[in-house]
Amino acid sequence: MISLEEILSELEKKTDLSKEELEEKIKDKHIELSGLVSLQGAGHLVARDLGVNLLMIKKRALKIKDLADGMRNIDIKGRIIFISETREFQRKDKTKGKVCNIIITDGTGEVRVPLWDKQTGMAEEGKLNQGDVIQVKNGLVREGGFSGLEIRLPRLSIIEKVGDDKKIPHETTKVLSNRISIKDAKEGFYEIRGNMLHIFGTNPIFRVCPECRTRVEESKKGYKCEEHGIVKPEVNMIVSGVIDDGTGSLRTVFFRDQAQNISNIDPSVLLSIEQDEAINMIKENVLGNEVVLSGRIQRNKLFDTLELVVNDVEELNIQEESKKLINEIERLG
Repeated sequence: MISLEEILSELEKKTDLSKEELEEKIKDKHIELSGLVSLQGAGHLVARDLGVNLLMIKKRALKIKDLADGMRNIDIKGRIIFISETREFQRKDKTKGKVCNIIITDGTGEVRVPLWDKQTGMAEEGKLNQGDVIQVKNGLVREGGFSGLEIRLPRLSIIEKVGDDKKIPHETTKVLSNRISIKDAKEGFYEIRGNMLHIFGTNPIFRVCPECRTRVEESKKGYKCEEHGIVKPEVNMIVSGVIDDGTGSLRTVFFRDQAQNISNIDPSVLLSIEQDEAINMIKENVLGNEVVLSGRIQRNKLFDTLELVVNDVEELNIQEESKKLINEIERLG
């Protein structure tokens, strides 16, 4: 089944309705059927009502930058840039399991592909190696907690090594994003220049399971993962705040490397101090700074507002900004 995003995209092309109007119709259909069908299923029914045949949509070649939570049956090609060691763990039912994580890039972004149990043999036996180009077929995209998107491999999924035509780079290149004003913000990849106006008081440190990268909870015996029990967690950092460009303000979220980049603080420094002191240290380093941020603007499902998940942080370069301004004036002239 094609994803909800693909359904909305196709309906936007073939009707006079906006994405927001289509989303409302799909939600109404979902409610009308008392939730007996998924939002994707409701999308197919709305398409039928509007006279759009979604069965005619051909599966398109996706890029990693286009992935979104909930996409199903996706096909994607990428180069392996990292393979973790295989880890063994014990499940709640006392059975043993194994996991190995690979990270692939296609130049537009990076995504993790976890291999579980028998699948780990592909890495352990040398069938998959760093630098290889692979094809994932019929994958499922899911949000891996605080670790970003990952491609999961359900029962009918296929992962295989394919020929290397040298077109896929060995590293991720920066995604070029269009500069926009916050008043014009909408979902997609964009660049925003503005001042950091506010930092939220949420705990900047979070810990994740080294196997599945989901958040762990502290218990009397240590840090516990719901799937893998007591683990030695990896420490990561998150900073969330608000950027303002004079036309409006937008919630911004910085994970891991980008949280360090915006704050210029290593997370290990924050482990030894109280949360309030850590927040104040971040505020001192961040508030008032004029920066250029690029990343994905998406809708926060909890607050139902737009937010920018930052992929890159740059300090303001006056010379570069001057060149852009001159080019814009010349274009308008």
